[in-house]
Amino acid sequence: MNQALLYRPRRTARSDPRLGHTGMFDAEINARLAEELPAATRHSYFNRATIPRHWLEAILENQPSYRAREKGVALDLRGLPASMVTEFAWSIERQVQLGMRIQAQYTTKLTRQVALVLAEPHSSGLISLTDLSREEWSRRIRKARTRMGEPIAANQMTAMGRVLGRTLDLLVHVYHQGPWWELNVWNPQLDTRIPLREHEPKRRNLIYFSHLTTPWLREAAKWWLSRQLERGVYTWSTAFTRQVNLSWFQRYLDAAGCDGPHLVDDQRQLGRWVQGFRQWLNQQRCTGGVNKGALLGQIQRRAAMTGLEQLYRFLFEERQEAAEALSEPRWLRLGPQHTVLFRYGDKPTGPKAPPPDAVLSDAVISRIAEHSGLLAQPKDEGGFDDEQLVRIVGLLIKTGRRISEITLLDFDPIVAIAFPDPDGHVARLRYQQTKIITDENTILIDQETLDLVREQQKYARAFMADQNRAGVAPKYLFLGERNNRIGDHSYPATTARPRLTAFAAAIDLRDDQGHLIKISKTHTFRHTKATSLLNAGVPLHVAMRYMGHKTPAMFMHYARTLSATAEREFLRYQKVTADGRTYDRDPQEMFEALALDQRTDRILPNGYCTLPPRQSCDKGNACLSCTKFVTDATFTDVLQQQRKQTAELIDQRQEAHTQRFGQSMTDDNIWLRGRSEEVAALDGVLLAIERIRHSDGTTTAVRGAGAPQRRLRHGTDDDNPEAS
Repeated sequence: MNQALLYRPRRTARSDPRLGHTGMFDAEINARLAEELPAATRHSYFNRATIPRHWLEAILENQPSYRAREKGVALDLRGLPASMVTEFAWSIERQVQLGMRIQAQYTTKLTRQVALVLAEPHSSGLISLTDLSREEWSRRIRKARTRMGEPIAANQMTAMGRVLGRTLDLLVHVYHQGPWWELNVWNPQLDTRIPLREHEPKRRNLIYFSHLTTPWLREAAKWWLSRQLERGVYTWSTAFTRQVNLSWFQRYLDAAGCDGPHLVDDQRQLGRWVQGFRQWLNQQRCTGGVNKGALLGQIQRRAAMTGLEQLYRFLFEERQEAAEALSEPRWLRLGPQHTVLFRYGDKPTGPKAPPPDAVLSDAVISRIAEHSGLLAQPKDEGGFDDEQLVRIVGLLIKTGRRISEITLLDFDPIVAIAFPDPDGHVARLRYQQTKIITDENTILIDQETLDLVREQQKYARAFMADQNRAGVAPKYLFLGERNNRIGDHSYPATTARPRLTAFAAAIDLRDDQGHLIKISKTHTFRHTKATSLLNAGVPLHVAMRYMGHKTPAMFMHYARTLSATAEREFLRYQKVTADGRTYDRDPQEMFEALALDQRTDRILPNGYCTLPPRQSCDKGNACLSCTKFVTDATFTDVLQQQRKQTAELIDQRQEAHTQRFGQSMTDDNIWLRGRSEEVAALDGVLLAIERIRHSDGTTTAVRGAGAPQRRLRHGTDDDNPEAS
């Protein structure tokens, strides 16, 4: 496809849920809203003495810092039609219920400007805020002020526009009488009809369909996702991802075009048309994020294909209902071929294992913990002024939970344990299962983790006191700081990640190779915890339960990091041969040879056999006299035990030989000579190991590959360094 046809992002509407819906005002609904208002709110003017108490607590200008500057809290709705007075009053009441802040200053300024517009002849017929869009209201306000000779400042218009936009959003949802999915913007905070699970990580994310500019695609996507949400097949997080994935298909339609929902009239050409989409995806570049400008990765291309295929599979299965609900009979033209748009192997597989840098070393974890106080320091001291993030990082390190499971912790997530735990666990931590639902949602925690929770509870109580709600427990332990008066919004992960990126840069966080580490990918803490459990020898079923996985295959996603750790530990020790010399081959090659096809037949009780895999051994148990035998310091205890047992065996056989023949075995006895060589070999190996490893960290050179092939014996000059 011509490179000139590649997609260029364009701005779309982001504030007005109507997006084309007009005439939404309904007198009956307006009257019902007026009746539902508390008696104290059914007025057109409020000052500090008459404003309802629950409104006063929500007004921004009533906060101590604003009161010190003598900011007023008056709300003036006079001069507006009764229907508009109801709309403003109801929207304020609804915002208070949702825990939002009310800006009295700009709310009153907005009502005064609206009254000014209504005084003009061409606007006299307006009876509802929904009669005009936000942009049209702003345009008429600027014109009215200009005609008065008092142009309104841009910053004032911007502030009033925010108040107007929120008010319109609330009114659109209450006036809308059709199915909730018909709106082109889905806002679960304002629309209670949207199905949500109780603890939804992306609850505050809005789903916009304005980017789907092809009508049949936009309406089909809305209907498909709404049905899947209502049936519990998709969560809100999944629906959010699916609509983003469909944007790539819309861009392809813009570039290549199609014949309608069935894509092509001649179904014999469907495969070629779909392959054109796949090839087009290979040319596309990321439009945002850290990879902006780079070609789409395998995961993004697979997601774009999967979202499209799932949409068409669903619509084929329910094409009769889709044609009726969407008033689009062309959906009836879907056939079985639309259920499998992509052939086997067309979709990229993506990475199957975590990258090598997915696990943080002990040194990195220690550095993060050491400097974590920087996150809480005030900004004027070079910090980030985020006390909560310090404890979030602490819990990520200690527990290995997903960041959504940490930020969505209940205010009181501690569950007592009935009996003392011998391993030092003092309680259980209950977390929200946001990805995988299992039978158990608690894990054992130690005193340090419990202290982190208790400290955060103190912070949350102080936060609620600052919101004029002292003594009220919030819903979550970690709290969002904006528009969260009633404490029902959790700390957003989208706030944590950029701050962690800046924090890592501020402390110059690097790995052993000097590469910068991105802890904004908080899943690295989870990989680190899982790998530490595996390294510690925790049974697989216990580690699975702790990490919240259902199957061993899912948990063994971390096996690659475990093998990397095993390789590092193997290479850390110096290898010596049976005659006490340093092993002259590359240890990396040896590790790969031993790991080939998981060759446990080359791992010995006291070392390793470097015999090539295709060769067989004819020496029996005479490893200590074999040039293919290699060992290291990790087998010291086994080697010492073997030497002791061999020496005891020699003494026993000498005693038995003496009792039977009247004299002990001579040095040339074939059995004794073999055992003596084994003892000498063990002495040489143990001496070489001790020479390599000293308590002060220094090393002593051992005989190299060119030295004579003779074993070290007690009593020789080799045992006495002063003899030379």
